[in-house]
Amino acid sequence: MRYNKMKNITDIVEKSPLAEIARRSLVLGDLNRTLQQCFPAEFKGRFRVANIRDEVLYCEVQNATLRQGILFRQAELLALVQQAFPAVKRLVFNINPELATL
Repeated sequence: MRYNKMKNITDIVEKSPLAEIARRSLVLGDLNRTLQQCFPAEFKGRFRVANIRDEVLYCEVQNATLRQGILFRQAELLALVQQAFPAVKRLVFNINPELATL
């Protein structure tokens, strides 16, 4: 141990898997805030961004009724999302009842 070269703690932290998770959560949080502002008033605060992967934006909604309302307007909402994030080609909405308690 005493013969090991000293390492800068900043370098270790920045390259750790935890740092990558933190960066990704910040990106998702920013994306969520942006979409909350872009989406129509009836959806604000009733969904959240869960993930973005392979040109697909995954969101969670409070209940099935809200999900159906969003699906009816999916083309319009995708156009709104693409104004801010052109890389997104598809939206997926999953139901998460825990959102209703937040």
